[in-house]
Amino acid sequence: MKKSLLFLVLLLFIGLFLIGGCDGTEQVLESDQSGEEEIAAETSGEIIVTDQMGREVVFSGIPDKIISLSPSNTEVVFALGLADRLVGVTEYCNYPAEAQEKEIVGGFSTPNLERIVELEPGLVIASTIHVEEVPRMEELGISVLVVESANLIELYSSISLVAEVTGVTANGEALIASMQERIQAVEAIVSQVPEEERVKVYYEVYSDPLMSAGRNAFINEIISLAGGVNIFGDIDESYPQISAEVVAERQPDIILYPDYHGTADFVIEAMTTRPGWENMPAVLNNQVYGISDDSFARPGPRVVEAIEEAARIFYPHLF
Repeated sequence: MKKSLLFLVLLLFIGLFLIGGCDGTEQVLESDQSGEEEIAAETSGEIIVTDQMGREVVFSGIPDKIISLSPSNTEVVFALGLADRLVGVTEYCNYPAEAQEKEIVGGFSTPNLERIVELEPGLVIASTIHVEEVPRMEELGISVLVVESANLIELYSSISLVAEVTGVTANGEALIASMQERIQAVEAIVSQVPEEERVKVYYEVYSDPLMSAGRNAFINEIISLAGGVNIFGDIDESYPQISAEVVAERQPDIILYPDYHGTADFVIEAMTTRPGWENMPAVLNNQVYGISDDSFARPGPRVVEAIEEAARIFYPHLF
């Protein structure tokens, strides 16, 4: 009798062990950028997404090695807390500083496919500029997600896509919520300024030939959310070539330009010698500002910093 009872207990123990061992769901813990949150992501099953090139992409599991082929996507990867999985970046991926410690896989428009293959990535995050390289990488058995944003809505989608594919959905939701909260805080402050009193802003993208930001440029959205009025926001082209005379005619209150190290004095001197610019409100009132080109031009998480910086320049008395 005792032997029979012992045998039944042994069978029950083996059965429970097998049931527990056959659960095919594994948990991968991923810390967010602050190191305070751990997100559990399932590694079994397929993930099917449509990327921002309109391609349906199938992932069989959570990638443990990631390569980013653009600076903005590299910033998204870091902001999602995926630094440990990032094994390769381009030579232009300079933020955060840790990005420069990763393996270089070529330039933004000239990725080195041989080096990419050597790193054995489970995921390559590409941009629309890589339209020729994407099929070549897929032929080599590399999973590619094309992510590129022209505005904030698309940026939120980009973050969600990367977060979903890498198994850190909660991190993505938290990042987007934080960005939206900070932007809404700026909007609430600048909403105190009546429409007719909002500053007119000229953003100089390039000086020779003279180029600015049009309606469809990411910079236009930054200026608008910060409470300014882009003087070339009526032009559909993202980066139109314009003339110095037209800028003078539109009488901007503030001028913004990308601040490259050591160029400030040269840029301002060049601006003040252009025909009619000496009488523009921005020049007369010394309202010419060099800003961070990366945060203003890259469609990444730091767009929030660009909006906050612009708002402080436009309405310093409100901040």
